[in-house]
This record gives sequence, C-alpha cells and structure tokens, in this order.
Amino acid sequence: MSAALQYCAMPLTRHTDKCRDPSWLKQQLASDAATVVVLWAQQNMIRLVDDNPQPVYLPISEAALILGNAKEVIYLGHQDQSPVFAADLAYLDEKEAVRILHHAAPGTTMMELRQISSVLDPETASLFAYARGLAYWHQQNTFCSRCGGEMRSQQGGHCRCCSQCEKELFPRIDPAVIMLIECKSSKDGVTRCLLGRSTKWEKKVYSTLAGYVDTGESLEQAVIREVQEEAGLKVSSNPVYVASQPWPFPGSVMLGFRAQTLDSAIQVDNDELSDARWFSRDQLQSIIDDTDNEEGLLLPSKDSIARMLIDTWIAEGGQDEAN
Repeated sequence: MSAALQYCAMPLTRHTDKCRDPSWLKQQLASDAATVVVLWAQQNMIRLVDDNPQPVYLPISEAALILGNAKEVIYLGHQDQSPVFAADLAYLDEKEAVRILHHAAPGTTMMELRQISSVLDPETASLFAYARGLAYWHQQNTFCSRCGGEMRSQQGGHCRCCSQCEKELFPRIDPAVIMLIECKSSKDGVTRCLLGRSTKWEKKVYSTLAGYVDTGESLEQAVIREVQEEAGLKVSSNPVYVASQPWPFPGSVMLGFRAQTLDSAIQVDNDELSDARWFSRDQLQSIIDDTDNEEGLLLPSKDSIARMLIDTWIAEGGQDEAN
C-alpha cells in the first residue's frame, strides 16, 4: 500500500556505504553523467513549460555557478548510472538567489514541493522530497550541541562533524503517528470516522488525528495517547499499522494506523484542535464531490497519508444508508 503514497517511490540507489570515501565522492561529482537538483528556502528548482512545472536535473557541465555558491552539496545516490547531487543555496537572500539562478539556469524558478507534487511523477516527487529533507537537516544543525563548535558536512552530506570536539551527527527524522479512528453508532448503526481541525489551519480542513512519538513510547502507545489527549476518546482495540510515508515538511516520517473506539463523546483539546467531529462515509464523499457542503469543509491534500487513510476507509464501506 505504501507504494501508492506520494514520496515513497525513491528511484535512487543510495550507496551510503561508499560515502565515507572522499575520492569516490569526488569521482562522482566529476562524472559527465552527474546531475544536480537545486534547492533554496526549502523550495525545489523547476521549469515552467506552458505553466506546467517540470523538474530540473541540471547537468554537471552547467552547474559550476550553482555548486560554487551552494551552502551544501549533498550526494543523493545514483539513478541508473548517473550520480545525483543536491545543491542548497540556503544562505543566499532572495535577490542573490534569483541572480544566480538567472545566470546558471535561465528559465527556471523555485517552488514549494507540495504545490507541484500532484503533477510530478512519483519517482521525481520522492527524490525532491529526499533532497528537501536532507537540506533542512543541514540547516538545523550548524552548531554542535555539545561544545557549540561549527558543524561541517562530511560523507557526501550524510554526516556532520564538529570542528572542535569531533562529535558526529547523522540525519534524524521525527516519527509521528497518524490514525483513522472509527466508531459504530449504537443509535443508527452507521460507522463514522473521527477527523479534527488543527488550531494552526486557516482553511476548514478536517484530517485524521496525528502526533509525535514520545521518548520511551511504542507507536501503538502513541496512537492511544494522542487520541485520548486530543479528542478525549479511549481506543478500544489495538491500533493496526497500515503504512508509512516520508514527510519532509520539514522532517518527519508518518506512521499510519487504524483503530476503533466505543466512545463517541468527543472532548476537544483546544490547544491542538479547534474542532473534531464524526463523519460518515456519505458525508466525506459529499465533501470530496463538493455537494451538500455548505460549510465549505475540505479534506487533506491527495499527496498525504491522511488522505489515503480517509479514501481507503470510504472505499471499504460503499454508501452508508444514513448520514
């Protein structure tokens, strides 16, 4: 199931075992077959063709100006026989970044990945997400947490080492559980799922509940805790794992679950959620079709595991007999 999720179709062979060899990395960067994907301000380089975003893999022969101004140059892996690198222009202000892009790659621009992922093929979306996640990790770890020394990139961008105490730091991601909770009503027999609206969202988007995994906590325990904290509901069965999705917005992996509850009395934690409701399959289908949707409610974007959980749940039940 995870293969159908966006950002899960990585086309690269990573060769992380070879990244400790500086001479090997130097050879890859010098290869005529090497290409570079460019990032700035957590955005990816694309080219608009008839207003349609097209990914840009800059040939190494055209990338000298980009590489010379990049804060980080990261080896991503090999696509077939071609080494692929990411170059991050993060430290440049917008005016300088635009000037360099204009000279190095005329006709290109930078766009947020989630704005264009729906029109990218799964392999490119996955590669761009991978590059974005690693670039963000570098940006967040410029100084050593132990002595305050400057951290420097090593191993092709897959390690940072302190220039003073030599502490090594490797890429980390934050695990987060995301869960679709369902409950069968004792009154009308209709099974409904729980969706909530974050206090941080301006639009009326309702999504599955989610939260980060705490230290010393299993994934299943995190599901149970988050549902209790955010909606005041007790999960009545063991959460069942469904799928996972890389989520570099900015640096997580989403771990999808399904679970049931017998308790339908929601008590919203207003710190996390502004609202939470039970939705029938018919109600959710109406939101998707934008019929009988007077409130203008929205569901998560189609690139998310949240939407996959919802769409899968709708498809399983057909049409409810009642709303």
